[in-house]
Amino acid sequence: MKAHIVREPRCALLWRFDDSCTGYEAVEQAARRCGVTLRTVGNGDLGGLVGDLCAGKPAPDFAPLIAVPERPAMIVSGLSHQNGELGRFIDLVGKSGADLPLRAMVTPTSKGWTLSQLLMELNQEHDAVNEGKE
Repeated sequence: MKAHIVREPRCALLWRFDDSCTGYEAVEQAARRCGVTLRTVGNGDLGGLVGDLCAGKPAPDFAPLIAVPERPAMIVSGLSHQNGELGRFIDLVGKSGADLPLRAMVTPTSKGWTLSQLLMELNQEHDAVNEGKE
C-alpha cells in the first residue's frame, strides 16, 4: 500500500496588507519567484478555516463577531523549512520593506483554526514578546 502524501497549497494569506501598501509589489515578486499564490483576506474571511483559505476555498457566509487587531499579517502555507524554500521566501519578503509584523507558517493544528482564531493568537504572541519594548 502506497502512502498518500498531501501537499499543502503554496499560498500566503495577507491580512491588512494589499496593493496599496508599501512593499506589496516586492512581496508579489517574491511570491512569483517562489511559486506562492498571494491571497488577500479581510473581515469576510474571518470565519474561514486557515487551511481552506490557503486552498482558495471561500469563507462561510458568516463572520464571527470579534474585533481582530488591524496589525498586518502574512500566513504562509506549503513551503518547506528543510529545503530552504521557506527561508528564501521570508528573506525576500524581509528585503521588500513591507510592514508585516506578524508572520506565521500554517501548521497541522492551525490549518483547522478559523482565521480570526489564528490572528488573535498571533497578536497575543506578538504583544507578549514585545511587552516593554515599544
